[in-house]
Amino acid sequence: RMDANPSRTSQARNDDDWPAPGIFGFVWHMISSQFFFFVTYFFQHFWVNAKPKTDYSHKLLVIGDGVAAGFGDYATCIAPPGLTRHLSRILRREVSVRTYWTLLNCGVFGSTSDDWHPECKHAPDNVRAYGRILGTIHNFFGSSRPLWRQIFGDPRFKDVEIVLICVGLNDSKFGSDTKSAKKTQENIKAMCLELESKGIEVIVSTIPLRWRLRGKETSASSSVPFNLFDADKRRNCLIASFAEEQEGVYLGVDLGSPGYNRHKLYCADAVHFSSAGYTKWASDLRDVLVPAMVRVEAKTWKSILK
Repeated sequence: RMDANPSRTSQARNDDDWPAPGIFGFVWHMISSQFFFFVTYFFQHFWVNAKPKTDYSHKLLVIGDGVAAGFGDYATCIAPPGLTRHLSRILRREVSVRTYWTLLNCGVFGSTSDDWHPECKHAPDNVRAYGRILGTIHNFFGSSRPLWRQIFGDPRFKDVEIVLICVGLNDSKFGSDTKSAKKTQENIKAMCLELESKGIEVIVSTIPLRWRLRGKETSASSSVPFNLFDADKRRNCLIASFAEEQEGVYLGVDLGSPGYNRHKLYCADAVHFSSAGYTKWASDLRDVLVPAMVRVEAKTWKSILK
């Protein structure tokens, strides 16, 4: 029997059908994942080789977990994957942005909101961040400083004027309190307040939801089953409520909204975005990001005219 409303059938197929990637998709995902770890490990310093800001050039910084880092996007050695790459294309056509903006990506795959807390004392898990081989090497030769000190103690990032935060995706599995959505909110709040105190514009996006796991019992540990989809949904509610209520903090894009419940927007792990997902995120972010850039530019012009 055919459905009388084809659009309803198509919508149901988009929203509810999350096919398994298959053997080819799985193998391709493993290869692309290792390549992502390789290029981020060896080329991340080349990507962020930014000059100091001037009256005619400004900086935007993206921080957070693997979604912020661009995992799942098409990666090359020339430019960082993820949001910043897709945003740069949009901003080139934006007539209201009058000065040059350097877009910097310092997301760390596998990191939690605990890792990004300004008062965190430990380094992130390098095996999660770079894979088993490169992560083990980094444990011996790389930096052991906490993420906040690594990034904001670096002269290249001390003069950023807009920071976009997207973190919390891994809190349900690797956070200090895997069941506490409030803990994620508190960590993000601490990040925002620290940035605000430095006069930096802050934009916070919620995290993508694991739509494939909706209605299924999963587990953060072998002994305590719970639903990851519902746990992350609670996190998103608290993140959004904080961003909407906190003066000086702007809610970017709700990455857990039904508009992102389409399997083509995700890579094979059904957690991180594909190139199509990052394109949509960049497009949806425009309405919040461009006004923030205009505000920063206006402040600069006012200071010049005084």
